[in-house]
Amino acid sequence: MSESIIWLSGTGWRANSYIAGNILVDAAVSADAVYPYRDQIDTIVLTHGHYDHTVNLSKLAELCSAKVMIGEYDLPFLTDAKLSLSNQFGEQPPKYPAEILKDGDTVGEFTVYHTPGHTHGSICLFRESDGALIAGDTIFPNGSFGRFDLPTGNHAELISSINRLAELPVESLWCGHEMPVVSDAKRHVLLSQYDVVRYG
Repeated sequence: MSESIIWLSGTGWRANSYIAGNILVDAAVSADAVYPYRDQIDTIVLTHGHYDHTVNLSKLAELCSAKVMIGEYDLPFLTDAKLSLSNQFGEQPPKYPAEILKDGDTVGEFTVYHTPGHTHGSICLFRESDGALIAGDTIFPNGSFGRFDLPTGNHAELISSINRLAELPVESLWCGHEMPVVSDAKRHVLLSQYDVVRYG
């Protein structure tokens, strides 16, 4: 049986984080929010390298003694202030060592999908056993989708990525911002598939 996903809500501009078993997805929430789960977490997966998803990476990785993983094409975001957009906040990127994830890799019960568009190295995690899609900033509820006008973003790639996700039997949607959709989430994916084409 698949483990339930715990939502740690982002505040302000900071992204949501999620805990699925031993995995923490994204690293913007406070150490206080993660502290109760510190002993079970041994891996942090970043859906992409934007600063609103990585701002507390060093602190959380050290708290949990966790390894860090990120899509191969977004690894430079962890050291480049312009790519990560940390310069927009007057800050530096986390500069934390990370292992790379490629399309088709597995992390726990999840399969990694390389979903370029919001950034070239964006990834989503899909758990086939219960249809859970952790989508980062690729797809949001109600037909919304990630921006593609930021460094390495690309509209055509985003269309292709969402088309690919629309083929999956998605039951729940765990997005980088906003509230998760815990059931009947496939319709939100299909709305995004429709709307992202219209936007162009």
